[in-house]
Amino acid sequence: MKKFYSLFFLMLSVSIFASAQSNFKPGYVLTLKGDTIRGFIDYQEWDVTPLTINFKKALADKSSIVYGPADISYFNINGIEEYQKYVGPVSTDPTSTYKIATGRDTTFKVESVFIKVLQKGDRVALYEFKDDIKARYFLSDSPGFEPKELVFRVYQDPNWATNINPNASKTITEFTYRKQLSAAALKFNELNDKLISFIGTAEYSADNLIGIVARINHFKKAQPNEPGYKGAIFNLFVGAGAFFNTTNPGQSGGLIAAGGTSNTSALPVISAGINLFANPATRQLQFRLELGDASIKYQSLFNSKVSPYVPFEVSYNESAISISPQVIYNFYNTDNFKVFFGFGFVYSHFSYSNAYYGGQDRSNAAAAAVAANSPFIFESTDNAFILRAGVQFSKHFIVIGSYQTTSNNTNGGYFSLSSTATALGINYLF
Repeated sequence: MKKFYSLFFLMLSVSIFASAQSNFKPGYVLTLKGDTIRGFIDYQEWDVTPLTINFKKALADKSSIVYGPADISYFNINGIEEYQKYVGPVSTDPTSTYKIATGRDTTFKVESVFIKVLQKGDRVALYEFKDDIKARYFLSDSPGFEPKELVFRVYQDPNWATNINPNASKTITEFTYRKQLSAAALKFNELNDKLISFIGTAEYSADNLIGIVARINHFKKAQPNEPGYKGAIFNLFVGAGAFFNTTNPGQSGGLIAAGGTSNTSALPVISAGINLFANPATRQLQFRLELGDASIKYQSLFNSKVSPYVPFEVSYNESAISISPQVIYNFYNTDNFKVFFGFGFVYSHFSYSNAYYGGQDRSNAAAAAVAANSPFIFESTDNAFILRAGVQFSKHFIVIGSYQTTSNNTNGGYFSLSSTATALGINYLF
């Protein structure tokens, strides 16, 4: 449990540290006068829409300029995201099932904020604004392209009650945005049966709404080297390295009382897997699934402190095949150089061979009799946490190190044995 809490606080500390790091990417802003200023924008893969941005004209500048909607009308982080200024009503009613109000809530505030451009064509454009209340989507159409919020409401009907349960309530959901999208499609003569069906089941989410807007604009999926292409959502990798496994006798077991010792082996490990990117344009946050195959050897040579008091040997070979889901965060992140930290969970299947417990002189009759009892009770599976860090050079090579917390080799008893491991290797990204 202490190791779990230590891991948790380490993960929390790293995430706080990482979130505070600057990540300046090439981009530009448009002033309220329409002037273009090129430079670098601190991109943080925002969970909510940024109220302001940090801007540098040159990466070497020691300080940055803070821009908000009062200063600029638009900013673009090249090939990643773009935002424009919006001044107008923003709904304030919650839509989460955990926060919905009783009664229809049509309240709003007139705000001056940035909204994220999700898609813009010759006909219609779609935008997003997120804060701590909810995500909202806006639609505009030609020729004026004046954004208007797509309306989605969820609330409890205060007048709903039954004779059986006078306190009963009913959840009302208003899909007004579907009517707004249908009107836009009709305006541009795109409201066919297929699109009607699509709109009729569309959720209030970026993916669903982008799909509808793309049909109205006659957009196809962006391809490499075309505007709007964000990059592949995953890549594959293979790896090889050295696996340093330290096996320790349990402090309460008979083996350590007899004189058994710890042992570290350094043997090969190979791996392969897939990285999924939260944002393909930056690849800063990754979800990794990794398969591994490591070789391990344990050997302890000691003079037995118990009968038959002869030089003894405990040894076996082990193969560990593992699967490990992980989260990787690049807290220094450029196209050709990244420094990262990760954590995850390892589930391993073990197989053993050449297990031996007996005298070092295997011709000794007393020692051979002990060995014949085959006292090992090996575990076939176990799990552990994994911590890892490394550096990526260019687009293909990673030098990576890792640490695995304790896993059990045997099921307690006299031969209580457990292992921790570190590894150092190289990954190749395809």
